Amino acid sequence: MLIQPNKQWHWVFDSNKGVMTLELGPNMLFVSKLCKKRCVQHAQEDSPFTAEHTQLYYQFLEQLESFNWSDPIKVQICLNAVASAQFLKPLMPQSWFFKSIATSSQNLLELGSLAVLQTEHSQTRCVVVEVSEQTYTLMAIEAGMVLDERKTLNQFEAIKVMQDRVASLSQLLQDQNGFAQTG
Repeated sequence: MLIQPNKQWHWVFDSNKGVMTLELGPNMLFVSKLCKKRCVQHAQEDSPFTAEHTQLYYQFLEQLESFNWSDPIKVQICLNAVASAQFLKPLMPQSWFFKSIATSSQNLLELGSLAVLQTEHSQTRCVVVEVSEQTYTLMAIEAGMVLDERKTLNQFEAIKVMQDRVASLSQLLQDQNGFAQTG
């Protein structure tokens, strides 16, 4: 069962744990993966879960409908994505970790779109939590991806990259299905 946002939800920064939390009601607390060093300053003030947050929640949720993941996993992804979209500090691009994606037509992704980042050795699925003219900020929705000998992209961690490093998950799946049918 998917939980539905309501007017009682509100954001609270847990200074003891150093993370953003979302109070969902009496005795219900969602603990995000967004830590203090990655939060904008105003994130440390209690704030309501607004209509904008609700819209983002459903926008992210809609993108996950086709996956056979459990409802609690989908909710966890969506709430972490909303937290990142609303409270993440601006990041510097770190595109050098990822392969450039050669596509016949560079489709611009929208907020909430599912995407794939690829290194030389692996790939991970992500959700777009911010769009700018030349970059995307993505939140990893899968377990850690090794970027180099010192850095890992952990589940629910955000990274900013140039748009040419990001493949649309739907386009990638279409290309693979087309290749499988013609190959």
